[in-house]
Amino acid sequence: MKLFNFFVLVSIAVLIASCNKSKDEGSGTGDAIIVAKKSGTNTVYGVSLYAYSFSPFQSVKATSSADATKTYTLKENQGYKTNFAYEAPDAEFTTTKPVASTYNFSAVFENGVTDEFTDELTASVLAVPVLDVPKYDATTTELTATWASVTDADSYAINIMDGSTMVFGSLELANTIKSYTLSSTSSGWITGVKPVVGKTYTLRLNAYLYEPNGNTYNMQAVSMAEQQITWGK
Repeated sequence: MKLFNFFVLVSIAVLIASCNKSKDEGSGTGDAIIVAKKSGTNTVYGVSLYAYSFSPFQSVKATSSADATKTYTLKENQGYKTNFAYEAPDAEFTTTKPVASTYNFSAVFENGVTDEFTDELTASVLAVPVLDVPKYDATTTELTATWASVTDADSYAINIMDGSTMVFGSLELANTIKSYTLSSTSSGWITGVKPVVGKTYTLRLNAYLYEPNGNTYNMQAVSMAEQQITWGK
């Protein structure tokens, strides 16, 4: 399940701007993020890893100080050679919260240059949001999602998923916002995609926690809640 399509689409340009070498030389930056979601009645946790650069990667691997025996292999993400990712598979999600650790990334670029970079992950997590059943207004042809505030969340975002493919992604929403309304003409739909009346989609609410002293481009944790919707009903 792709959890961070929104992250790739809206963040990559800013994230790679933090690199401290020239883009011709090859330099990367990494982000480790704790993901929380529901599995039945349980809240489960996993860790996903992202690496970004101006220059195309050839390969990226990472290890954690909490378990140096395990190596994570990041792969090209959505066709972006400047964005590699390891998104935790469902089998790696457990009810045990991840511990604080340092993630060490080792990258090889297509031009042969190598780089190493780290990201400090604390043990802070977010509760899974409580997302109400979205309501569709046939008169205005708009869909509205509402939710309860998540303690410590810095912001939110809404995605519409068609299977495992994101077809709509909102901009990040302030942590004071508790509802979002969209229509087939709203900005945020992937180019060439419009919702099909009668088709079932998944509406996903993401809550974000920034890293200490961080911002929207340095994430510590994300939690997500989902509701099935049938467009037009």
